[in-house]
Amino acid sequence: MFGIRMHEYAFAKTYAHKNNMDLEILSNWEGSVMFKNATEPLIESEELKKYLKDGTSLEDKNNETLKYYPDAIVWDANYHPEDPYKDHGCSIITNGTNAYQESIFDEMDLSYIKNIFEISDFIKESDTYKYWESKAGTYDVAHLRRGDIADIQYNINNEQGYSVVSKNSYFSAFEKFGYDKDKIEWISNDHTKKWHTDRPDMVFLPWSYPEGAKFDEKIGFDFLDDWLKMYFARTIFRGNSSFSFWAGLLSPTAKVYSPIVNKQLIYGRNGLTEEIDLDFTEGNENHWMYSEPYRQIRIR
Repeated sequence: MFGIRMHEYAFAKTYAHKNNMDLEILSNWEGSVMFKNATEPLIESEELKKYLKDGTSLEDKNNETLKYYPDAIVWDANYHPEDPYKDHGCSIITNGTNAYQESIFDEMDLSYIKNIFEISDFIKESDTYKYWESKAGTYDVAHLRRGDIADIQYNINNEQGYSVVSKNSYFSAFEKFGYDKDKIEWISNDHTKKWHTDRPDMVFLPWSYPEGAKFDEKIGFDFLDDWLKMYFARTIFRGNSSFSFWAGLLSPTAKVYSPIVNKQLIYGRNGLTEEIDLDFTEGNENHWMYSEPYRQIRIR
């Protein structure tokens, strides 16, 4: 979820930057702690904030917001690939992920993105950050996306867009690019330990909308250790995951290899508990979500 929220923020910031606009957000979020420059003001109306925090549909939230910003339009760049950053000459309301068109990324500037996601001094002073910084560029990691996408009951009862990429796909990639599989360190959210058998027990802190993950004074965020381990790696074999996409893009040290997600099979649907085999290529450009033909992410 952290990776997806970074996409939402990156689009909103880029849109405002390109069109010389101010950005207001609903609440503080994980980035308010993680990133030095994530200091946007919050929406002023307490009534609107209260409404938006309730479990209404996206359409209802947009319609309610229009009552408070009557000159605005609702804008979801996923539906406007020809001009995702169009200047409408008025305020916009954007609630979507805005991460599923190549043109959204093509018009982002890498130096600007790295600036808005500069790690905060608060995080840099943490023991977790200092530990991984001390090991920067000395180890290679592979990220397995599991969690809800490998949960059969979840997939039967909820909409799911992710497939389970086989561990054999990673082994093939290690061989293809000349890495020793026995020296790769694994990162995953496989709390069942079915694939990541020696994974340390996972810590799950509360998550609530819209603030997101709870911050704990002792461990930070429950995702912080894994994300920084990727961020400071020498090499990342990325998952079909926005979480490892951002770690790879922002890393000061890592060479990245990513899977070409050109097929889809939802784990547990129709009684099929199958994984998919994917090829890896060098670079972080392959989109983490399935499409045909597969998309690429280019931020220069």
